Amino acid sequence: MKTLIETNKLNFLKKFLFTGLFFFLLFSANAQREKGESLITQEQVRKITDIVKPLTDQFEQQLNKDETYKAYVEDIKELNNVKDFEEKKGLTEKLIEKYSAYFKEVWAAANIDESSYQLRIRQVFPDDIAKLLQFEPFLVFTLSVSIATTTPASTTPPAELPRPDKCVDVCPMIQGEITGSGGLIAGGGGSYGNCFIRTNAWSAVFGSNGLDGYLKNGITIPGTFPSDSRKLRVTKKYELMQEATSFAVLGGGYAETRAITFQSSEHLYVFSPVIFGAHAFKAKSISENYLLEKKYVASSKFWVWAVTFSALVSGNWCYSNCFAIRWSICEEK
Repeated sequence: MKTLIETNKLNFLKKFLFTGLFFFLLFSANAQREKGESLITQEQVRKITDIVKPLTDQFEQQLNKDETYKAYVEDIKELNNVKDFEEKKGLTEKLIEKYSAYFKEVWAAANIDESSYQLRIRQVFPDDIAKLLQFEPFLVFTLSVSIATTTPASTTPPAELPRPDKCVDVCPMIQGEITGSGGLIAGGGGSYGNCFIRTNAWSAVFGSNGLDGYLKNGITIPGTFPSDSRKLRVTKKYELMQEATSFAVLGGGYAETRAITFQSSEHLYVFSPVIFGAHAFKAKSISENYLLEKKYVASSKFWVWAVTFSALVSGNWCYSNCFAIRWSICEEK
């Protein structure tokens, strides 16, 4: 009798959470469209969830009483309880090493037409995104995108008499902020200073957590520079590190992070829709050199974003870190 009651409670909880998930996805989709942040919309996530639902149900029934799977669930809980991201990274590596063989065996025994599912998932996206999806075992996929923009130099000469150019080192003038919100069981944070910025996020149970961070140049016009027709030459060099991890337990989840400047956008995304998961890492040295009209000086900034989402229970974390920044802005004739 006790087992039947517990089963009924679990079924009710699942129905309740899936209903809540539907409305949560609608809310999140509207928010993301307004902010224009994500390359993958919540509507696309919903479609993928529908595609893999037969597999999710199949594995839930199959693995519900499996002792190894129960141990995996406990290890995911441990991962979610850790707040330090270096410790999260270490536990992630141990999880992958400990359970990869087990989940490969479970997946192979299910005899899934993986190519067919991959095709259906790709069809959810426009072609430019679909072709960039990198599938791993268990229908886990990652997306890493680097977008560079170019700014044409102006050939219009200044109207004023020539005078010496003025240069400023932006780092001592840095202004920054970290903002965000969390779900039922989620967290994150960030930091910034002279001259670095980082945001990180994690989520465990039904909900989303997103952190935004800005690093602004603090220049005023007039003030730092006079208000005239001279252009501003911006030069930046910095190091970028991004990591994203997603482990599915009950339902899927994802981790997504971006780092955006005036001239580049670096995006890293990991989605685990059925079972187990994956970890992705990116490190780059980035240089930028461009001209701005003085009225657009505020657009020279860093913006970093980290968000995680859990449909029911999963282990997700990510961050973007811009550091060793060298940033100067100079007047140019």
